[in-house]
Amino acid sequence: MAQLQAAHFSRASTSKLAASLAKPASFKLLYWPINALGTTSREMLEYGGAKWENLSQSPDNWGQERLQTPFHVLPVLYIKTEDENDLVLSEAIVVEHYLAKQFSLLGDNEYEENLIKMFHNSSHLFQAAFAQGVTLCSPDVKERQLAAFLNNTLPTWIQTHEKHLHDNGNNGHYVGEKLSLADIRTAVAIEHLTLQPQAAQIMEVINKSEPLIKVKETVAKDPKIAAWRASEQGRKLTEASKAFFTNPPFASKPPPKN
Repeated sequence: MAQLQAAHFSRASTSKLAASLAKPASFKLLYWPINALGTTSREMLEYGGAKWENLSQSPDNWGQERLQTPFHVLPVLYIKTEDENDLVLSEAIVVEHYLAKQFSLLGDNEYEENLIKMFHNSSHLFQAAFAQGVTLCSPDVKERQLAAFLNNTLPTWIQTHEKHLHDNGNNGHYVGEKLSLADIRTAVAIEHLTLQPQAAQIMEVINKSEPLIKVKETVAKDPKIAAWRASEQGRKLTEASKAFFTNPPFASKPPPKN
């Protein structure tokens, strides 16, 4: 893949660039060819009916190509604006907030927006905790790390999110009665866990939470998101994810034996 050069952000005439950013014409999203931190952005781009291209970063070339990204991490969103500017955003949460604003997924007022961002951030950190604590940990401590996740991180996340979902009427949404960034982010986190080698143990717990399963099912029923997941590209990402998480190439290695 010929990666776009985006090691630095545009700085000049930021007021004009802000106006450009508010009027995107098309997008390119660079991420690994799996379902992980880039998945929420992919699904929002589909939900919003955007013109976009899914760029897959090969781990084989990452050593050099990471230098062409702002923080040497993925995802990166490349934006072609209506006035022909080429802009870039990096960091998953920033990209997701931007896309959510573009596609009216941040509620109807500032209070709803901040509620949605809080629920979104909680589920983002929850998924990241699993990735760092279990997926990418050294094999010699994986069983202990998984137990900690199942006994502490997972039940705490479920308990706190169930309360907020009950407060909203247990209707499959965190805020109001329409789809939001928070709904999609939580659904993606759950779907992410279904792709893990430990999925049976994890989903045995999550399936007992009617409110969270309702969010997952509500997002899955959205026509555009459902079509993306069922597409050839979506199916390939799912299968590649299962293989990746079985033997993650970036996982920590056990310490050498004395």
